[in-house]
Amino acid sequence: MTTAATMDEQVCLKSDVKIEPLTYRWYAWGHLVSPVQMAMNLAFRQIPMLKSFVANPGVHEAASKNPQLLGGTFLELKQSDVSSVRKLLQETLQAGAPLIEFANDLMQIDRQLLKTESGHSLDHIYAKLPDSLAGAAEVAYDLANRPTLRMLEELIYGSAIHHRHAQELAFTTKKDDQRNFFLNTPRLESPDRMILPMPFADRRVDLIASARTRAASFRDICDALAVPEDRRAAFGDFFTAHSPRRDQPDYTGDGVRVRYFGHACVLLQSKEVSILIDPFVTWDHDDAEGRLTFHDLPDHIDYVFLTHNHQDHFCPEVLLQLRGRIGRILVPRNNTYSIADPSMRLALNSLGFSNVEVMDAMDAIPVPDGEITSLPFYGEHADLSISSKHAMHVKLKGRSFLFVADSDGKDRQLYRRIAERIGQVDTLFVGMECDGAPLTWLYGTYLPQPIHRKDDDSRRLSGSDSDRAWTIVAELGCKTAYVYALGQEPWLKFVAGLQYTAQSKQIIESDKFVQRCRAAGIVSERLHGCRTMHC
Repeated sequence: MTTAATMDEQVCLKSDVKIEPLTYRWYAWGHLVSPVQMAMNLAFRQIPMLKSFVANPGVHEAASKNPQLLGGTFLELKQSDVSSVRKLLQETLQAGAPLIEFANDLMQIDRQLLKTESGHSLDHIYAKLPDSLAGAAEVAYDLANRPTLRMLEELIYGSAIHHRHAQELAFTTKKDDQRNFFLNTPRLESPDRMILPMPFADRRVDLIASARTRAASFRDICDALAVPEDRRAAFGDFFTAHSPRRDQPDYTGDGVRVRYFGHACVLLQSKEVSILIDPFVTWDHDDAEGRLTFHDLPDHIDYVFLTHNHQDHFCPEVLLQLRGRIGRILVPRNNTYSIADPSMRLALNSLGFSNVEVMDAMDAIPVPDGEITSLPFYGEHADLSISSKHAMHVKLKGRSFLFVADSDGKDRQLYRRIAERIGQVDTLFVGMECDGAPLTWLYGTYLPQPIHRKDDDSRRLSGSDSDRAWTIVAELGCKTAYVYALGQEPWLKFVAGLQYTAQSKQIIESDKFVQRCRAAGIVSERLHGCRTMHC
């Protein structure tokens, strides 16, 4: 047990401290960084849930104790939290009024377009746009004469609904597997959590992040973060005079080191270059499990590749604390006509990154002794018109790696075409979340019209099953095939909400896939936890 820091000490953050970025006290996943999507979530998800909890806290408390309802629309709070939630609701309704107005105006216009416009000129719409949308929205038809609405995101950032004033950092030592679910529970201030106002792009975030590995004056940290005098002793509980333990973050060998940090987070390292895919890591050491934590990432990462804008792949919490270490961030281009598809580049810019590069399908970037190529990505987006998703092919020191994240191999011809361009692949990492959540679970707040339940149930955030994963292996001639990104690591529970058993479809299908690969002489395994491999 380490003691709290004193003012004159040189200190590091304790290794298990989490620094959660918050907007209006909600965990800031990618869509809560983008202002349009933040407004929609605030108006049509968060405020209704807060009101529901205030009206019926016992229902929420009972539901949050039911494992079958994990990730549902129930605040994971207790009846004793009613006064705090009521206060948060009142503050949100007041401070978030411009966002709520914007969201309601946007939804009303979207519904009007669908109801009244069928091919005639749309010029008359502009005179009817409310002030919140005027000058920042374009209306158009697609080639089938269906009206669409495009928000000019670049003009929304920095406007009245760009919620920088509501951005905060929450410090806590709560264990990863005990963190409240990201989508349904705000972070209330408590004895084990301290919340400080802090715009995400603020360079002071780099100061606190650097204290994870390099000692700094506790007094200087407190002064920089404007920690009130009467709270500094409590803030000291998050710091220690001891440097963190690190497990060989750098690699100087002649081959390629592959470090699996769990879920979809993989680090490729050669002597000359490091490439990190979908950074999402645990903060909690566990020697018995052989965990790799945030501290085991290198001090400089040449490339970060983000496959898509879901909470378990694009994690502002981790990215903010890596901001000073990253050379370039590679992201896919979004569909500007889909409100469900915000720009990852603009979101990262608002997080303080200026080193973001947008890639189109088949774009390639040379790296020392290799190349990174962006590939098309089908699946896991419930048939929505979302473009900001791509897989990654890496050639490095004569080896070939393919990371297809949550891709669904529903069209074998796609991988045949890809194989014609990139050749055979040595090692495949494929997600097999083949029975994902329905469309409305993540995207319901953006829909202008209710969707029929049977349609909702049929449109899933799903990846490949055994047969579809096999088509990828067969077309690309893989020698090794790893199943990953199933969200079963305990530190993923608060964003994935998944607890599988041997009878779960995802486990049955991934077992079938692994067995089929092995029968064909292909090295195969379902990954879980952390692992270091050499190629």
